[in-house]
Amino acid sequence: MTLLLLCMATLSTIFMITFGMWWENSAPFTVHMTALIMFIVTIFSLILLITVYPILRPRFTSNTKHNNLDHLSWCTDASSKLSTPAAVLRGYTVIFTNNMFLDELGLSGSNDQVIGMPITNLVHPSEHDNLAQMIAMSTGALENNEITTIRMLYVDGTSIPVHISLSPLQQSGESNLNLLQFTTSSHHKAVASPLIDQFDSRFILDSVEQIMFQINVDQQLIFINPSWERMLDYTLVESINKSLLSFIHPEDTQLFEARLGPLSRGQRKSCHLQTRLIAKNGCPLWVEMRASTASSLKGEFTSVIGSFTDISRMKQTEISMKANRKDPIDMILSGFPSMVYRCKNDRSWSFEFTSDGCLELTEYEAYEIAKSPGFSYMQIIHEQDKTNVWEYVQQQIIKEQKFQLIYRIITRTGKIKWVLEQGQGIYSSTGDLLSLEGLITQISHANSNINPALLSLQSLLVLPENQSVNYYMQL
Repeated sequence: MTLLLLCMATLSTIFMITFGMWWENSAPFTVHMTALIMFIVTIFSLILLITVYPILRPRFTSNTKHNNLDHLSWCTDASSKLSTPAAVLRGYTVIFTNNMFLDELGLSGSNDQVIGMPITNLVHPSEHDNLAQMIAMSTGALENNEITTIRMLYVDGTSIPVHISLSPLQQSGESNLNLLQFTTSSHHKAVASPLIDQFDSRFILDSVEQIMFQINVDQQLIFINPSWERMLDYTLVESINKSLLSFIHPEDTQLFEARLGPLSRGQRKSCHLQTRLIAKNGCPLWVEMRASTASSLKGEFTSVIGSFTDISRMKQTEISMKANRKDPIDMILSGFPSMVYRCKNDRSWSFEFTSDGCLELTEYEAYEIAKSPGFSYMQIIHEQDKTNVWEYVQQQIIKEQKFQLIYRIITRTGKIKWVLEQGQGIYSSTGDLLSLEGLITQISHANSNINPALLSLQSLLVLPENQSVNYYMQL
């Protein structure tokens, strides 16, 4: 517009100078009128151009932009139709991404946040130099058809190895628009050696009895082989993208998470544990899991690859053998009305543990005695023996000596039984008393007339201050 006005002003000035030089009063009237009309037309055209130009200006500029927008629209439209993750870059800035690009990086629905973001925000910092070289080659209109492997960042910070390619969208070099495409390493078909080509790896995975699986950093299943369905009856559709923890027995989830979590966070390289999977019918299945990380870099968030091996038969055999195997101590004590115990040295002598023999001896179940706040062993000791029993045990504890004593207890049904107790205190390295442990055995057929067997037992007991057993028997 400025150039047009300058040209018109220059022409008008030249016209006026020329007209003034040959102007004569003797010139015909028609010549004068013609010159005047030309001057008026020039001024009118200038005024009309100044008035109309603002209206016509958007059309001139829109035509210029239209070509650029058409080219950009074509680029974005073409990218959106690609079957691979793709994005359009202007230099380092992302100006368009297709849905697959967002899905692969866990950014579904975040298109507005990604547009305008530097592509370096989505690439692992250690790969920025490689990306810069690719963009420089593409911007310089150099032919670069090589596929480069770099690590991009998942939404939670996990690095994902991908195979990336960058293609210029204009070969003239006047634009810095580039099309970025990538595929994850798991989807990329590597060039195999002739020996490997002879084997069908997919056939092997489908044929093995073990469950082969892969989970992402969110512990969601992204791959399972057919053995998963054979063992658990869950189909591929029912399982993929579901949390692996949802298939673990509720009692095992805490331990499973504690072992598997450090793997996905790159804190451990492998783990091995036995756990239970829940089949579709609700039955537990004992399996042995072996898993390792998919990345060799320490501290890198990564997916986990592993296997489950069915060990149900082994577990059933183990449980059966354990049920049939008796503790030697239980076998020895099973023939006698006696109980092994561990208790605190409080006024109630609160039991922390007792053997099953307590039922025959006291008529109380083991769960009613051990760790039961409502039970006090002192309450079942005969009222006449409580004080003597308590004082004697405390004396022996102070001396850090073992104690042996005979006293009476009252069972649940009110029966009075004579018992022989032998025990000792358990002390820490600093001399603090931790608990009492011992054995309580019933003395059969004890009454006011002490039989010869009980009298012979009296001579074997070592009691304080040369007191006899009779002191505690309250005969």
